[in-house]
Amino acid sequence: MISGDKMSSRKIGVVLNEGCGIDGPQLAIADLLARGFVFDEIIESNPKLKDDSFVLNRHIVADVADRLKQAVLEIREDDDFPVIIGGDHALAMGSIAAMKDSHRAVLWIDAHGDSNTPESSLTKRSHGMPVAALMGYGDDAFLDVIEPPFVRPEQFLLFGIRSLDDLEAKFIEEHNIPMITMDEILSHSEEEIIDIVLEKLRAFTSVHISFDLDSIDPVYSPGVSTPVAKGLHPSIPLKLIERLFKEEKVSSLDIVEYNPLHDNGNTLVILEETLRIVRRYKGVSKDE
Repeated sequence: MISGDKMSSRKIGVVLNEGCGIDGPQLAIADLLARGFVFDEIIESNPKLKDDSFVLNRHIVADVADRLKQAVLEIREDDDFPVIIGGDHALAMGSIAAMKDSHRAVLWIDAHGDSNTPESSLTKRSHGMPVAALMGYGDDAFLDVIEPPFVRPEQFLLFGIRSLDDLEAKFIEEHNIPMITMDEILSHSEEEIIDIVLEKLRAFTSVHISFDLDSIDPVYSPGVSTPVAKGLHPSIPLKLIERLFKEEKVSSLDIVEYNPLHDNGNTLVILEETLRIVRRYKGVSKDE
């Protein structure tokens, strides 16, 4: 269990769109700052770093991941709760590299599997590669940041998945990565599917949640870069996240892929509600 009695949450904003190559996610932090959000630290990508690979912007992404890893490690050392907000999902290579533990699960809430390798990826965009990279299958620049021991396949639980490339689906199957697709989610009530997730995570002492806002149906969450129809109702991830906090299982949290250029205010509300859950269970940042 992760005790929150003396813990405060600390928010890191990550300015990054180089992992997806789409305009908007890099504006998330500026948008939130303009709305009065407070961050303990902001990490910005460095577009001047040379890109010499067919993996899109790999050096820029690896640099952000490395700096984020160090920032999260410092928060861990202070026994505080890290909340990482971005920014495209490639950032999770850094946050999870810092939170690796053989007894910690990774709940990956996403429309996509993010389990491509440089060889399997059709787009060569690294925001579709972090799960594979965290397992040790990826570009050397990313693996140098993540470092062994890598996350074992069984430590992942992919949730809300409804868009997979063919080779990506094969990778997930061959490595037996636990996955709950949208089809399975829709065959259960909200309460049932949340219970199923909690049971699958029962063997682990803690959980890192990586919450991609495109997991939610774009009808409810348009403010993302790669929307996929027929997704989650917002109540499902929010209730699931709150249940995990209630059970004191959550060690750290990513909230990613907020794209204010596409939002009508609804995605922002979901992001804000997620942070309200954090405040209820882990307190506020020291500067708030």
